[in-house]
Amino acid sequence: MSNTDLPSRRNLPFRLSVPENDKLAVHVVYALYAATIVLAIPGMFGVLLAYLKRPEVSGTYLESHIHWQIRTFWLWLLMWFIGVVTAIVLVGWVILGFAQLWLLYRIIKGWLVLVDAKPIENPTAFF
Repeated sequence: MSNTDLPSRRNLPFRLSVPENDKLAVHVVYALYAATIVLAIPGMFGVLLAYLKRPEVSGTYLESHIHWQIRTFWLWLLMWFIGVVTAIVLVGWVILGFAQLWLLYRIIKGWLVLVDAKPIENPTAFF
């Protein structure tokens, strides 16, 4: 099979691997998580972007933000799932409310630290 037989690769209008885009990508993940407060779907795109950026920001202060963001998504999703399952018992609504407030807290905390160009001190912490 020659190169002419292969389908042409489509170039994206941007490159995820450009170091200047690393900080922007982390901002985008926080923005997608903020949209998750209203709709759950943007969070899935946010965590996907975080996973895509993780190898590229390794060794930089952005690595702690990516770790924080990935952990935020999965813990929020777990709380959300538990809340939905237990909503019939009414305690689930409390769990869902807590999950949304916790997500908002993590977004604000992470975003403020990112604006200062600093790493998250303990990205594995719950708060």
